[in-house]
Amino acid sequence: MNTDICKVTAQRTIEEWHQPSPRVGSGHDARSSSNGLLSIFYGSLEHAAHYQWLNAGRTLVDKTYLNILWQAAELAHNGYDFTNMASNLDAFVRAQLEPIWYELDLLSHEEKQQQAIKLIQQAAAEVFGSGYHEQHAAWLLFYLCPQLPVFPFNAALQTRISTRLHQPQSATNYLEYQQQCRQLYSRMLPLIQDFNASVEYGNEQERKTVSKVLRGSDWWQRYCFIKQLLA
Repeated sequence: MNTDICKVTAQRTIEEWHQPSPRVGSGHDARSSSNGLLSIFYGSLEHAAHYQWLNAGRTLVDKTYLNILWQAAELAHNGYDFTNMASNLDAFVRAQLEPIWYELDLLSHEEKQQQAIKLIQQAAAEVFGSGYHEQHAAWLLFYLCPQLPVFPFNAALQTRISTRLHQPQSATNYLEYQQQCRQLYSRMLPLIQDFNASVEYGNEQERKTVSKVLRGSDWWQRYCFIKQLLA
């Protein structure tokens, strides 16, 4: 990709990072921005982790936020009941993420890759009921666990990545998709800028939490990678 094009895309990505999704409500809901979604999903788990994962009987991620993500990312509803999804997600988080939350940062790069694949497969089965829902599980884990190298995907991304790599067909599951992403991501990474945007959603502590994880992971680079592919 041309360097000038990358710079333009990077600037557009920074601007879009704060912008509410036009697909949610009247297009003014700050929660639907990428900044808002990361603050809500990751921030909810990080906050819960500091308080022994207690949440006064409420689900860790409210159904309203799941609905917002689904609209913002243009994910198929497939008849989902967001109340049930929130309950299933809560059970998944407590069973699979809570025991290892503080260990994620200590894993090697390859261990993080394997953990990401494992969690997406588990989330597909435990949150959505079958392995056919890895696409939706990947979007959830992308915002829930920025510490892990998760790549969100949809049909457009699958096609564009396989085309860039001159693959005869698109990936058919997340394992294949991640392998293709890693290959293309490593090629494009030198042209992707490090995190240089501001975090504006939430209170001071919430902004600090998100800023810290963005500077301690490659979430921003993966976010820009996806944005460049869709540009």
